[in-house]
Amino acid sequence: MLGKNNNQHLSATDFTPLDQVASQRRLPFSPGVLALVLLAASAAVIMLYLVIARAVIFQTEPESAEITISGLSFNIGDNYLLLTGVYQVEASADGYHPLTQNIEVTEQATQNVKLELQPLPGNLSVSSELTEIEVSIDDELRSTVPGTIEGINRGLHQIEFKKYRYFPLQQEIDIVGLGTTQSLNVSLLPAWGEMHFDSQPQGADLYIDDRPVGQTPLKTEVLETGSKLRLEYPGYKTYTKQVTVKAGTSEQHELIKMIVSDGTLRISSMPEGANITIDSQFFGTTPVDLPLAPFKQYDVGLFLEGYIKTTKKVSLEPEKTTAMQVRLQPNIGSIALTISPADAQILIDNRDQGTGSRTLSLTAKPHTLTVTKPGYEPKSLTVTPRPGHQQALNIKLLTLEDAYWASRPPVIKSPVGSELKLFRPQQSFILGAPRRQPGRRANEAERNVGLERPFYLGRKEISNTQFRRWQEHSSSAIKGQSLDMNNQPVANVSWEQAALFCNWLSRQEGLPPFYLIEDGLISGFDWESHGYRLPTEAEWAWAAKVNNDGNSEIFPWESGLYPPINVLDNYADQSAAKFLSFTIANYNDNYPVSADIGSFKPNNKGLYNMSGNVSEWVNDFYDIRPHRGAPIMDPRGPISGNRHVIRGASWALGSRTELRLSYRQAGTDGQLDVGFRIARYVDSPGVTP
Repeated sequence: MLGKNNNQHLSATDFTPLDQVASQRRLPFSPGVLALVLLAASAAVIMLYLVIARAVIFQTEPESAEITISGLSFNIGDNYLLLTGVYQVEASADGYHPLTQNIEVTEQATQNVKLELQPLPGNLSVSSELTEIEVSIDDELRSTVPGTIEGINRGLHQIEFKKYRYFPLQQEIDIVGLGTTQSLNVSLLPAWGEMHFDSQPQGADLYIDDRPVGQTPLKTEVLETGSKLRLEYPGYKTYTKQVTVKAGTSEQHELIKMIVSDGTLRISSMPEGANITIDSQFFGTTPVDLPLAPFKQYDVGLFLEGYIKTTKKVSLEPEKTTAMQVRLQPNIGSIALTISPADAQILIDNRDQGTGSRTLSLTAKPHTLTVTKPGYEPKSLTVTPRPGHQQALNIKLLTLEDAYWASRPPVIKSPVGSELKLFRPQQSFILGAPRRQPGRRANEAERNVGLERPFYLGRKEISNTQFRRWQEHSSSAIKGQSLDMNNQPVANVSWEQAALFCNWLSRQEGLPPFYLIEDGLISGFDWESHGYRLPTEAEWAWAAKVNNDGNSEIFPWESGLYPPINVLDNYADQSAAKFLSFTIANYNDNYPVSADIGSFKPNNKGLYNMSGNVSEWVNDFYDIRPHRGAPIMDPRGPISGNRHVIRGASWALGSRTELRLSYRQAGTDGQLDVGFRIARYVDSPGVTP
């Protein structure tokens, strides 16, 4: 047979009757012969279907499920013969949700298909002598019973029944499901006993678990699991307590003495924020509402800085609000201000008080006084007027530039303790010397330069001790005369060593290094840096040769004559005649080699040994080109070179040429009479006003 359960079938009714065909068209053979031919063809079709169809075995849960398949199918036992393609399968069974599923029949000879139907939920019919019982299933509130709870999933469930005044009941119930309804009868046990309540005064409204019960004295139910008691009486504070009584018993509660209700004291002040004391205890600041016991007199004090303290007496009535409003009287003092510049603006606590000198009347409390004017650095300070007294203040604003320099110390100390002095030259002068100056050398070509950028310059040369804090070093000796004593200037150092020492100082102080390093060697300069460095030749020359009137000096002494008459600095003197080929006649400074740093008197700029003791490395590469045009401001020297400039005389020099303040040498390596002093800019460019 073809098909099952509404599937397609082959029968004689699927063909047109032969007599009708014959009536429509006359055939060349008899109807009997035609019928035999058609039956043979049908059998051939069926045999072909059986050959090319694929077997599909359906496994259903439950096994009793009925299956309906769309399209042509042939059923033999549990097997269905289906042609390849997609089919819609429907399965149904009593107590289960119907299932519709698409399957694809492939070329595989046999396929197994599992069809699992989901059971319908069940219902629970609950009966009880009580009403309005709350039901929770698996901790989820579902409904109230008696009644039927529908749609409970099949399986074990924790079900709890609860009702006020009764002990809760928990049960584990296995729900069968499949659309069936199960029955359950519920009986809850009473959870209350009785308690007698009385109060003073009597007649208080009594509530149990927020439910009104009556007025005291009375007897009422109280739960064994605990009930909330509340008593209310006009003019008295509400009384609350948790009470419990064992179920089925009766108890007497002790007499409840109720407390008279507080009154409310509402305190406000002008201005607000006054401190409040009541009977000398602090109670906050105004405005505020304070609950206080009635029928008692209180001493209320209000205090606000800058105002006169106010005290008042007050008493309250139960459950009533008493308002206390106080206007505080200011406690006044005066401050006479003298202001410069005269049109500077005055602010008191950020409130405008006008411009120029004036006398201000202020409350006797701390105030922030600010004086400001565009282009000047504002000044702020705290003033506290004294009642009955006038205070005088003189305030002078500094311009932004003056304020900037006031914040920069005139003298600073490096990490090794050497002092550096601040200089702000703003001055042009001539580097080098005129051709006709006696002793002039060819490398002293005149150059017109100027200095604008402020800088610090070491007051003394760097000593051996200071240098050795960076690295071990020996300044050596000559003819048994040591150059290596702690306070002697470091010598026998190359320009590169001096520059690297400056970078080390910058690192110690957290300043950006001035010298750029590549492969351990100096490759350039960072002129934006305000780290430690060697002075430029222009800075060194200005500090050594330009006097306080702006004129250039030939020698470090006033006469301008050679040789020096008085001992001024450490030069090649008679004490060194045993090992120097040239010494100054009739000059003895008593130091055959270098003296301690800071020996002899400083020059007119407060700098020591600028003209002697040791010659000094400066930052510039060496050149001899003149410049006669407009001054080169803050000259940095040539961009590159193979030697650096050395300035100043030393303990080994003493000729007219060498003692002139324009004298210059060049070198790279260390020399026994060459040391250095340090410098640095005040700030990076653009910081200075």
